[in-house]
Amino acid sequence: MSPISGSLQITTVVLAVLAALATWLLWNRMRGPRAVRMLQRAALLVFGELMAAVAILVWVNISSGGLVVSWQDLLGNQSTRGGVFAGQQGAIQLDPKAQTVAVVRRQDVAVTARFVRATFHPSSEGFQETTFRGPVSGITSQVYVWTPPQYAAEPHTYFPVLELLHGVVGSPDGWMGPMNVVAHLEAAERSGKVLPYILVVPEVTPIAGHTWPFNNEECSDVPGDANVDTWLTRDVRTMVIDDLRAEPAADAWGLMGYSTGGFCAAKLVLQHPNRYRAAVSLSGYYLPDSQELSEDPVLDHENSPLWLISHTRTPAVSLLMTASAQDNVDPASEAAKMIAAAKANPQARATDVQSFVAPLGGGHNQSAWEKMLPTAFTWLSQRLAGPTP
Repeated sequence: MSPISGSLQITTVVLAVLAALATWLLWNRMRGPRAVRMLQRAALLVFGELMAAVAILVWVNISSGGLVVSWQDLLGNQSTRGGVFAGQQGAIQLDPKAQTVAVVRRQDVAVTARFVRATFHPSSEGFQETTFRGPVSGITSQVYVWTPPQYAAEPHTYFPVLELLHGVVGSPDGWMGPMNVVAHLEAAERSGKVLPYILVVPEVTPIAGHTWPFNNEECSDVPGDANVDTWLTRDVRTMVIDDLRAEPAADAWGLMGYSTGGFCAAKLVLQHPNRYRAAVSLSGYYLPDSQELSEDPVLDHENSPLWLISHTRTPAVSLLMTASAQDNVDPASEAAKMIAAAKANPQARATDVQSFVAPLGGGHNQSAWEKMLPTAFTWLSQRLAGPTP
């Protein structure tokens, strides 16, 4: 039985009912000293609650489309060959070598507000954490940053930046623990094909109470509510440029996100080509999900990657969309619609849109997205400028 099989759901429900029935039948039939009877009753209660919890979790997993689709997926030990295989066996066209600054440098001016000084404190996995108030958006929230070893070794060098966007419900911690992003980046760098990036992980849902799929801003500016787009693309970006040796030009900045973060990465690179040059959407979707956007036709269109690439003149940026063949929440068909829309719209010809499906990826979870990181880092490094002295 797999985690998404009907037989597992029936089994867990039956066990939960039998546990409740056993508790009712055996409660007053316990034998032995009082302490032993209390332990037996406690065991019945714990077993019954455990079975009920398992039944609920299985139901949630299945009704959500399969967040976890295999036992290896659940344990986080499924082979990582899925993501690597998908990129290296021709599912996408990988350029033979990374571009250089001389090739891609353009006269872009970083969009800044005013000097933003942040105070950083040590966090987990080598990251530094800060909480600051964005001078343009007015939002106060957390941002985590990580600098590569070269940052300390080369004190006069400016580095490219990857802004990493988490899913909803979720937090920046998802990139540090379950995704193991630093370990994967450092391993990828050793191949000689991946740039040493500054990693920036901002809070994607900085508004209290607006942290659910149905009511978050989906990285957008919502009039009368909150300017989360401005927080992510201006305030966070300006703070990083002001406080770190981050290359300010757009061709040295990339976006990568998973699930809702993937939606955000896709839309923000299309909306702000003067700030970002490339983006990777890990099992993202491309039509707004949240009522904050979907109930307003103007906001819905302005913040929909699929609508933008279907109906507007899209910029000269690059977008890679990944998916797992086993993901039923945001399946590969989501990316296929984007590819078809880009091909059908003559005004979208300047946009480099690609996709791949990881055949061994897993369900809609961080175990699956972690497998996609090696290919994602390689692809981004072929499209972004490297460090500059």
